[in-house]
Amino acid sequence: MDSTTIVKDPVCGMDIEIANAAGHTEHAGQTYHFCGTRCKEKFEHNPAEYLSKSAAEPKSGHGCCG
Repeated sequence: MDSTTIVKDPVCGMDIEIANAAGHTEHAGQTYHFCGTRCKEKFEHNPAEYLSKSAAEPKSGHGCCG
């Protein structure tokens, strides 16, 4: 992946560029990128909660990102 690759934040579903991600973490051999530190912290606290559901549709307003 290059830095212009668009990925989804697994917590809120927001599309983000890897180069602009607020953070990333590794889980089960996969790298996940986040729009903000709050989403990263939520994911790290309980990854299974966010990997078991689809984040295909972003939350309106992205309240987590403020």
